[in-house]
Amino acid sequence: MLAQLFALLPLLALTSAGPIAKRDGTLIRAGRDGQCLALEGLPGVMRYSQVQNGTPVITRDCLGANTWFINRGSGSITVPGTNFALDIGLTPGNNGALKVWQSYPGATQQTWYLTDDNRIAQTGGNQCLDEGDNGVQTYECTTGNTNQIWYIDGSNTPTPSASTSSAGPSASTTPPPPATILPQTPIYSNVIPDVPGAGQRIRPVGRAELCSSVDGVVADGSTVILKYCTEDGQGAALQVWDLPSGTGQVRLHGTNFCLDAGENPANGVGAKIWTCYDVPQQQFTYANNNLRTASNQCFNIQKESDGLITNKPFNTVARLQTWECSTNGDPYQAFGTSP
Repeated sequence: MLAQLFALLPLLALTSAGPIAKRDGTLIRAGRDGQCLALEGLPGVMRYSQVQNGTPVITRDCLGANTWFINRGSGSITVPGTNFALDIGLTPGNNGALKVWQSYPGATQQTWYLTDDNRIAQTGGNQCLDEGDNGVQTYECTTGNTNQIWYIDGSNTPTPSASTSSAGPSASTTPPPPATILPQTPIYSNVIPDVPGAGQRIRPVGRAELCSSVDGVVADGSTVILKYCTEDGQGAALQVWDLPSGTGQVRLHGTNFCLDAGENPANGVGAKIWTCYDVPQQQFTYANNNLRTASNQCFNIQKESDGLITNKPFNTVARLQTWECSTNGDPYQAFGTSP
């Protein structure tokens, strides 16, 4: 496939992008480590219209990343709601930095080719987007280099080839592409940021406006549900948590109550809090966007409860529960902490 790509790229540089309909804005996720392509300085750089020529492009936690407009085939990769496009620069080379620049459709430095095997290469050149040790960079397109695999929306996940690269070692596993969750729950653009040092909100990946929240009072057995995030007051206090750096308790910030999976964790058991004790049911490992117990039960959104909304913002959006941890990246078990 890569040899065919190199043969096509010079020809594609002489033609305009094909008439493929643009996708809606979507995350662009690295196959190597599951990080997403993003503007540096989010969320403020978008919230306050501070995107400008030269704004760096990095990779970061997908929950806090912006979306992109991208075609399958040749064309520009642009930032929704702006006139800026992903730009490789006039003299691209290995270990090169990426940025956005005012969009000039057809400009060599802004024309990319999204291949059928999920690589993003400069049309007419030999450089690919590459997730190296220090984040995204440009690097010579190389057969079998899984640092150069990128997932676009619902694209198929290829079987990774074992390889090494000058850009850094490849991951042993590749996460699935991002998925849309809770389709019956309206999406709101107002994402509430966390306050440094005051706990973190546990948010579904792809739905950063939603938060895991204690329902009602802080007491033994109070359920934990999914709600729209609240900026201040009692509603906010019920949505901020102290998470372990490895394995440990998930504590409601400023309290002595912890997330509790119950004495016999099992599929469909509702999420709740309980007074913090050194017991197995309160030990969670937070890694790879999953909250997992030692018995292989994961924090999980009950998919069937989508559409429970009543009145924004203090309504129940969906129920939370424990469920056997997925082996194929179930998006209803994916949670992040960054806004």
